[in-house]
Amino acid sequence: MAAVEARAGASDAPLTITLREEALIVRIHHTTRSAVFFGPAPGSRPSNRFDAPGGEYRVLYASERLEGAFVETVLRRPRGRVLRRELVNERAWSILRLERSMLLAKVYDEGLQAYEIDAGELGADDYTASRTLGLDIYVKFPEIEGLAYRSRYNNGEICYALFDRVAATDLTPTRRERFDGNRDTVDRLMSLYRASFDTSEPVP
Repeated sequence: MAAVEARAGASDAPLTITLREEALIVRIHHTTRSAVFFGPAPGSRPSNRFDAPGGEYRVLYASERLEGAFVETVLRRPRGRVLRRELVNERAWSILRLERSMLLAKVYDEGLQAYEIDAGELGADDYTASRTLGLDIYVKFPEIEGLAYRSRYNNGEICYALFDRVAATDLTPTRRERFDGNRDTVDRLMSLYRASFDTSEPVP
């Protein structure tokens, strides 16, 4: 979905990709929240992989495709890939159009070596290494506006962590779909990842 162009500059320059103007990326979010939201919320502690450890910046997470966004956002926490349908139905997905090109650090494939980190560190349950990397790139390279990385749960999917150097007006929602109105899409994604719904009665 997102048109990209890779660039490797001088040996001391960061390895980057460019998301081109008018590229489309996918964002999953709660139905009560805008699609364009950089987190964590003010006053909240960091909770996601590339969040700033000390609140130095905020992050919007998105993916190249819906399949990547779904596995990263919806299926990343449930044990055994079993969850209640209500947890999916309270979310929506939005297609965001980039109103300008954006330069991102490439932290996958050859980019891992360029940034002196390995895939295991980025995929660890302990987010210390990934947050440290994000902050290091943010501080050292003010021209870089986020990170491009492979999904921890499906390494065929590319995901994005956009720093709040990107303005909300640089991202335009072009389509919004609620999961509770797209049961066939939900079932297809659940089947793709061999996940299932807990159909037992909720505990009072």
